[in-house]
Amino acid sequence: MSTLAVVLDLVRERTTVSRVELAEATGLTQATMTHAVRRLIALGMVHEVGTARAARGTPRRLLELQPDARHMVGVQFDRYTALGVVVDLAGRVVAQTSMPGSSDRDPGDVLLDYAARIEGLLKDSGVPRDGVLGIGLATHGPQDRDAGVLLTEYPAPQWRGYPLAAELSAATGLPVRIENDATAAGLGVQAQGSASSSFAVVFMSGGIGSGVILDGFPYRGVTSNGVELGHISVDALGEICGCGNRGCLEIVGGPNAVVRNAQANAALARRLDLEGDQLGAFMRIGRAALAGDPDAVELIDSSAQMLAVGTVSLVNMFDVGRVVLAGRAFADLGPRYRDAIQEVLDRSVFMRQVHSVQVELADDVSQAPAIGGAAMVLRNFLESSGLRDRDAGSPTA
Repeated sequence: MSTLAVVLDLVRERTTVSRVELAEATGLTQATMTHAVRRLIALGMVHEVGTARAARGTPRRLLELQPDARHMVGVQFDRYTALGVVVDLAGRVVAQTSMPGSSDRDPGDVLLDYAARIEGLLKDSGVPRDGVLGIGLATHGPQDRDAGVLLTEYPAPQWRGYPLAAELSAATGLPVRIENDATAAGLGVQAQGSASSSFAVVFMSGGIGSGVILDGFPYRGVTSNGVELGHISVDALGEICGCGNRGCLEIVGGPNAVVRNAQANAALARRLDLEGDQLGAFMRIGRAALAGDPDAVELIDSSAQMLAVGTVSLVNMFDVGRVVLAGRAFADLGPRYRDAIQEVLDRSVFMRQVHSVQVELADDVSQAPAIGGAAMVLRNFLESSGLRDRDAGSPTA
C-alpha cells in the first residue's frame, strides 16, 4: 500500500490529526509526511482545519478529510445477486442500487446492463462524474486481477477469459479493476473501521470464500486467489469437489448443499417452494429455521457447524483475533451463524489460551463487498499518484 494510502487512512480514522501525530503513528520521517500531506492537499482529499496547542514550539496545524472530494463506484455480483454503490472518501455509501445477478446471461449483456445502471446511479446521486475515480468489480474467482478476467467457466463457459474490466470500462468511460469478492468484503469492513487492524472475513453468498487483512494489508498470495475457505476439506472421505479435492466446505455446508439436502426432503421442499435460484431457496430455508421449522433448523445448524470447523483452520493459519462475517447469505441468518462459529472457536482454536477470537457481523453484510470494490479503486488511484514508499524515503527507526 502506498504512503498516500496509509496517510489518508489515518486521517480518515482519526478525524482531525496533525502531521506530527501522523509521523509518529506511521514511523515516517517528517519530510516524508510533509510531502505526502502536500500531495493529498493538492489532490483535494484533505485540508487544514485550524491548529492545536503543542507542549513546546508553534501550534500544530490540524488536517481533516474532505469526504466528497472524490467518489468511487463498487459493484459486487455473482450468479444470483448484484449490488452497486457510490462511496465517498470516508467510506460512506452515498447511493446504491440492487441489480440482477449474472444468471445464465451472456457476459456482454450483463456488463451493458450494469453500465446503464451505474450511469443512472451516478446521475441520481448528483455525484460529479469528473470526481469519480473508477469502478471496482468484486466477484468470484479464480481471476487474473491484472488482466481483468475470470479464470473459471462458472457460471458458464463464456465467462472464462472474458475481458470484464476492459468491456465495462469501455461502456462507462471509467477505469475498472476486478477484485475477489471475499477480499473486497475485507476491504469494505476496513474502509468503515480501523485502517491498520488484522482480521479474517468469512464470506458466504452463492458460495463460500474468505479474505484476510493483516496490519491493514490484504493478504493476496502469489496470484490474489488464496485463502479459499470454501475449498478446505472438512470431510476427507467426502464427495469429490469440482476443484479436485474431497469433502470441500462449500459442497458440504455451503448454500447449495443446504438447498440440495432440503430438496431431498420432499415435505420440506413442498412447504418452502424451493424452486428458483439457489441463494433465494437457501434464504427461504434460513427464514424457516428462524421460525422454528425443525427440518430447516437441522440443515442450517449443520451448515453452521461445518462453517465453524473451516473457520477454526482459517484462524489457526493466520492467528487473527477477529473474524467478520459478510455476504448476502448472512442477511437473515448472520446472528445464528455468528453464535455457532463463536462457540466452536472458543473451544477449538489452537491459540485460545493466548488470546480470544471474536466473531462479528459486518455493519452491512450485503454491502461490504461492493464497498470494498470501491475502496480498492481508491487504493489503486493513490498508488499511481506519484508518491510510493520507495520514492518517499525510509521510515524512522
